[in-house]
Amino acid sequence: MYSILNLRLPGGGFPEDFQISLFPMRASFIIEYRNEVSRISLTGTILKGRYCILEQIGKGGQGRLYLARDLELGAIWAVKELPLERKREAKLMRILEHPSLPKMTDYTESGEFCYLVMEFIRGKSLGAWLSEGRSFSLNEIVKIGIDTADVLEYLHTRKPAVYYGDLKPDNLMLTEGGRLYLVDLGSAVFDYGDVTRICQGTIGYAAPEQLSGRVTQVSDIYALGKTLYTLCGKNKIFFTIKNPQFGILLMRCIRREESHRCPNINAVKKSLESISKKCRIHERKGSLIGILLGGVLLLAAVWTYAFLPVGQTLESSMTKITQNYYDEDFLEENTGKRKQICNAAEAKLQGLLKEYHDQESQRKLLLLLALNGELQGEEEHAAVYYEQLLLYDRTFGEGYGQYGLFLCRMGQKEQSRYLWKRFCQVKGQGIMEEPDEETMKIWMERIGEGNYEKRQEVFAFSDGGNDSLCN
Repeated sequence: MYSILNLRLPGGGFPEDFQISLFPMRASFIIEYRNEVSRISLTGTILKGRYCILEQIGKGGQGRLYLARDLELGAIWAVKELPLERKREAKLMRILEHPSLPKMTDYTESGEFCYLVMEFIRGKSLGAWLSEGRSFSLNEIVKIGIDTADVLEYLHTRKPAVYYGDLKPDNLMLTEGGRLYLVDLGSAVFDYGDVTRICQGTIGYAAPEQLSGRVTQVSDIYALGKTLYTLCGKNKIFFTIKNPQFGILLMRCIRREESHRCPNINAVKKSLESISKKCRIHERKGSLIGILLGGVLLLAAVWTYAFLPVGQTLESSMTKITQNYYDEDFLEENTGKRKQICNAAEAKLQGLLKEYHDQESQRKLLLLLALNGELQGEEEHAAVYYEQLLLYDRTFGEGYGQYGLFLCRMGQKEQSRYLWKRFCQVKGQGIMEEPDEETMKIWMERIGEGNYEKRQEVFAFSDGGNDSLCN
């Protein structure tokens, strides 16, 4: 018994397709390249005495796509050509009906191939848009996420459930009117329990469990997270700071451990709808506090609960506290209301600090207390928490980075540079836990300390405790 995973490189293409056979009892695998069947162009061919093939308009992992004219109705259709052994896609499309799935109107077979006559979608795939250099706004990405989650929810709630299996930007079509379609159901599978099967996916989007021949609803959630992450392009950090809940959701979706991902696609959809609503609130307010709040919530959420297993008590406690930062009065810069919320948050966080004594929880709680103090406008109070954080654990690299950025925001660059020297001394001793690379890049840029990657190389070859690393 073995499982097979058909992997495709991003962008598709038959010559790059390969198949991995995984043998459970052997620590090896076989890579078999599939030879593409040589095909003569169908242009000018009339199928079923009715559909005249005009031109080839695409080629994917399973077959070719043609544009055809209906000689009876004069309509334009898309015709997908598949090997006969792939006709299961036609059977699947026949029983599915959703506004974001192309409609199959007819079917025919000829020789070793079958042909699916489908609704012609006038638009481009998200992959094509990205290749042309298009940038998507956060609102557009969230809307795409909601629409995709909606059609995945439809598939997952069939009896039996249908798992798409190969979600990626190339399989999402955006029409000229902004409507989204999920195309190419060739990789979809029915849920018949925990069985080994042939799974298909694309490198960079396929979930880890698909390598062992298993696909579930959280496999589609993983691919959706990867797709939205890709659509962010160079704006990943900016979007996450703008709306931390969005960044947290992406991290939840793309966790390697299945049990740590969002439990179902409905939960993802609801989170995206909540994010969409809050995006509109931030745009309406347009306040400076929104920018600071975004950074604070990102750091607080990521370091407080984004990487904890689902259902953990500390996580639920932190969620209740940080949700109060989205209060309308808080966003409207109602000073009294904001101070009231921050004071209540500080009291609750201090209570949790007494309850959770492990190192990881102490780090996260102290960091959030510092960030809460900054939101409150109590800069000295925030600095005390940062100092307590590093006094508690001088090897916490991320603590140095966040404290350094805080000092820069307060206009205290000289103090921030001094903190940088403290960081270098501990880093040079080889006992520092690696901080987030993006945090360090921003910190070094703010204090004029050059390139972080080059510094990393110097650290790697130093003997430890070398003050010259900071000069």
